[in-house]
Amino acid sequence: MPDLDTRDREILEYLHRHDGADTQDLCGVLGVTRTAVRMRLERLRAAGLLRCQTGTSQRGRPKQIYHITAGGLHALGEDYRELAVVFWEVITGTEDEQIRAEILDRIRDRLADRFRHKLTECETVDEQLDQLAAEMKSSGFNTESDHSLELPILRETNCPFPMLADVDETICQVERQVLEQVLGAEVQFRHRCRDGHHCCEFEVQAGPAS
Repeated sequence: MPDLDTRDREILEYLHRHDGADTQDLCGVLGVTRTAVRMRLERLRAAGLLRCQTGTSQRGRPKQIYHITAGGLHALGEDYRELAVVFWEVITGTEDEQIRAEILDRIRDRLADRFRHKLTECETVDEQLDQLAAEMKSSGFNTESDHSLELPILRETNCPFPMLADVDETICQVERQVLEQVLGAEVQFRHRCRDGHHCCEFEVQAGPAS
């Protein structure tokens, strides 16, 4: 999901309050050109935050009417990153080691189930990796699979949990364990954004997960 600036939020809020609007309406609201408005609308539409349908103007000519989607409504209220950090600090700061481990195990299992249930059975780990990378990408992760090296790689071109990774490396370990569960093979870090690299890379070992 793209980061929303003030103008993006103005568009989404206007569409929500007025149950839709066309480009000309939004030009008046924002005080910018049609070209500028269309560029923003296309970006927000591509992100799934609004949808477009053909309507009719007073002169009978067709026009494009934009409406906010459920994803757009969610994005308007989506300022939960600091809250997520607070939750994560409470979890990782739990003094009782057993309770902390149980909570992290539940988080890991829940994330693994989220992807595992969407994948079909594959004959090889390579095929499973390709399928997982595609599914993660469709869910908003910037991922790709790479088979050009000695061992297959799952690459995230940016950290999906940067604010949590800043707290400590626990979220990195949870994500690695999630990949192990889904792929059924041991996974090791090759590179991490947290360590100053430009991407996170997970190396899939040949043998089964330990």
